[in-house]
Amino acid sequence: MNSRLEKFVRNHRAEFDSDEPDPQLWKKLEQQLHSGVSDKKLHRMMIIRWSAVAAVTILATLGVFYFTNKPATNGVAGNGSNIQTNEIMNAINPVYAKEVYHFTQLIELKQTELKKIAKEQPALYNEFIGDITTLDSSYNALKKELPQNPNREQLLEAMIENLRLQTDLLNHQLLIIKKIKQTKTISDEKNSKSI
Repeated sequence: MNSRLEKFVRNHRAEFDSDEPDPQLWKKLEQQLHSGVSDKKLHRMMIIRWSAVAAVTILATLGVFYFTNKPATNGVAGNGSNIQTNEIMNAINPVYAKEVYHFTQLIELKQTELKKIAKEQPALYNEFIGDITTLDSSYNALKKELPQNPNREQLLEAMIENLRLQTDLLNHQLLIIKKIKQTKTISDEKNSKSI
């Protein structure tokens, strides 16, 4: 049967090639294709796609912002301050907020100095760190209380006083270390002269 059809097509090929399709045929085909999916559906699908792209972009941006601006915490008074606490301090008294910032920077420097004796005199270092840790935990408790406390200015003054005490304690500890080193140097010089 196939061979008869093929023979018929071959014999009448000229007749098939002479007729061209109606120009309106393409328009009818396009209408049939578009009738299955309306313009509203296409528009809605595009909006959903762009909304998904926008949501992913916003989430990625927020994630990057969160992780790049996340405060580091390493036990130094003031590091680990959250943004809300800093804003509250600035709202209460900008001068106090600057004072807190400068004290925390000074404390961080002095603690770095103090860490230098950890290898030479670990017992003394541990004792010094214990004293600082006590004051630092008090400071952190005050800082946590700041957002809810109605007497914020007094609490901020107490925080600054705590930071002053930490600074004084660190200065005193560093002075003790300096005297120990001087005593050690003098005794080493006496021992070297007696030999």
